[in-house]
Amino acid sequence: MMTKRMIRMGVCLACVLAVTLAASAQPARRSGRSRTRRKIDAPPETQKAMQELWRRGTCLLSSVHKPAEKDSAVPGDIGTTPVLNPRLRTWRGEVNCYAVDGGTLWAADDQCLLRIDAATAKVTRTFDRRDGLPDEVIQSIAPAGGTVWLATRAGLAGLDVKTGRISLVVEQALELARLAAGDGGVWLVSDAGAWRLPTGEKKWRKLPDPPPLAGLKQMARRGFWAVRWARRLRVNVPSMFAREDGLYVVVMNKLLRCGSAAGKWEQIGADVWQAASAGKAVWAMTTKGVLRYEPATGKTVRHESGKGPAAGRPAAMAATDEAFFLASQPDYDKDAKRFVGGGISRLDVASGKWTIIEQVDGTDIRFLSAVTVDGAEAWAACTLYDRVVEQGAHPGMAHVKRWRPHASGMGLLHYREGKWTLRKREGLKTEKRWVLGQKGTGQADRIGPDSAEMLRRFDDGVWGAYRMVPDRYYAGYYVSAGRLARRGGDGQWQAGFGVRTAQLGMGGEQPSILLISHSHGARIVLAEGHPIVLGIEQVGGRVWVINSAGLFARDAKTDEFRPVHRATPRLYWRATAAAAVSDAIWFGGDGGTVSRLDRATGRLELVGVAAGRKVTAIVPGSGGVLVKTDKANVVLPVSLASAAELPDGAVLGFDGKKWTGGAGQISGKALAYECKSVRGRGRRADYLGKGKDRLGFLKGVFRSKVLCVDEAGGQVWLSAYSGVASVALPGAAGK
Repeated sequence: MMTKRMIRMGVCLACVLAVTLAASAQPARRSGRSRTRRKIDAPPETQKAMQELWRRGTCLLSSVHKPAEKDSAVPGDIGTTPVLNPRLRTWRGEVNCYAVDGGTLWAADDQCLLRIDAATAKVTRTFDRRDGLPDEVIQSIAPAGGTVWLATRAGLAGLDVKTGRISLVVEQALELARLAAGDGGVWLVSDAGAWRLPTGEKKWRKLPDPPPLAGLKQMARRGFWAVRWARRLRVNVPSMFAREDGLYVVVMNKLLRCGSAAGKWEQIGADVWQAASAGKAVWAMTTKGVLRYEPATGKTVRHESGKGPAAGRPAAMAATDEAFFLASQPDYDKDAKRFVGGGISRLDVASGKWTIIEQVDGTDIRFLSAVTVDGAEAWAACTLYDRVVEQGAHPGMAHVKRWRPHASGMGLLHYREGKWTLRKREGLKTEKRWVLGQKGTGQADRIGPDSAEMLRRFDDGVWGAYRMVPDRYYAGYYVSAGRLARRGGDGQWQAGFGVRTAQLGMGGEQPSILLISHSHGARIVLAEGHPIVLGIEQVGGRVWVINSAGLFARDAKTDEFRPVHRATPRLYWRATAAAAVSDAIWFGGDGGTVSRLDRATGRLELVGVAAGRKVTAIVPGSGGVLVKTDKANVVLPVSLASAAELPDGAVLGFDGKKWTGGAGQISGKALAYECKSVRGRGRRADYLGKGKDRLGFLKGVFRSKVLCVDEAGGQVWLSAYSGVASVALPGAAGK
């Protein structure tokens, strides 16, 4: 999807920001000596929370979403050693994808599929392993007729809505996959190839491999499972839609078309970030400008930035039958000491004429971040600024400077009947947070909306996802959402720029802190700290915000969002112990969490928390388990504040009905398997081993440790950074 130039641009943008989508990243290495922290004049509870995030090395800076490359790529000299793809469950069960089907919302976290009635805002059915769901992550959902198609890591599966049964249709490992339903049937594009189910048929057809498939496979092999671009998480197939003339898909930055009849692929354009269909044309935003393709004639027209649309960097696009809108951002000319380019460009399709707007009512609106169409109207969001500053990234990375506009507020542009109007608000950075580097540095700062990275226009308002940025630093941020403008009873629009962080569960682990990484690539840490907005929809007469923290529905009477499904913690932070019993696998965490993975459902759920303790061992007990704990100074995230509290004691016992606490000693048996960490050529790789034998390379698993062996389930359970993982027990394939 990305050219070398694009990758360099993304890396420069991101600085250090590596993260794994389905796995976990390598934290900063520490020596055996304790690190001295600078005393920060913050309240005691805030200081404790700071110490906790520093302990884990979690980072909130992320422009590109990927694993730490050196530790996730399959070694080139691996030889005959098998590559193992562990099934990983992160400490929090995050929502991965969703789809709208009339008045129904379908959504998937990493262990179940949810059916939600949008009108009542209730989950009507949960599908899991008992219903045939593969024990793998769902990556994409496509409802079509009486079937809901699911692209999972185990392959393509289908849910028969009438029977409630799920079955695998294409049993092929899919690391990167996306589905699309539309004219001509249902399509699947993945790193393992492409398939199509024509309308009216029952059997999926294997299509010829798309031309960039080799590159997509290489991306998956190297651990680049997804890219975060334009503040949104996108798989390496960022755009995919079906028209009557075939499928259009962006793969490895190539815009491709597959004819509905012959199944032959043709390349339409390159350096493409995003594509969409409008009327008779297909539009794409490229690195250099805009591409327009007319299927009827096969004609492709390119509009280069500065030669039609505004000069600068394309940031967002939207299209209608009559017009195309491109939002661009300017580049800074250090010699001239000014920004060059940027603005909102509109192409009138009938006349072929471009119109560029850089100012509205004397206000510079060139720092645009999002645009959406509303019939013949359009909306765009921009950052307002009062001066140009050379900013450092954050307290621990002040040597990296960028010329940036100092945000003073936000603007919302409205296009109607040939005229742009601007609604704006200043002074939006009112939330106080401590901005931390990872070398023990920190400063109090104000945080607020800097830009809107997603816009949706519904009946009573314009809604969007915000980028919440500190006042002094340009690199660290977290994401929120809210309503930018509201239409009153008189039909007039009023600017609001309201933020719903708390209602949408988007405040992060410690809402008083923003922790961002400290180096320029030398140490790459897990950028996991805030949820990602997957979409904003209007379904069943309600506005919905779907993010990785859950699905949230707005109550029009109270004008508040409430969770319909929420991603809940099940471990914290690392798994430290495990035991296999007849009906479940039990796990303990370094924050005192005790969790249970049900064998029948395949769902891992938190049972309770031993406050102020960590779990050091778990062993089977009479009718349940025995859990050994030790004292620990851990500040749990706010999401665990309401968790059930387990009894106090060094040894906890569960007999299948109730918990008891007391003293005593328990010990586990020695394990036949172990995780081996091999260093070399500037990288570290984790292998599963037995004695002196190396049994397999553990792809995408970092700082691993064997927790227990489940003979009955045929699996070895591992601790991984920020979760647990399992691999098939060597010699137990097919059990």
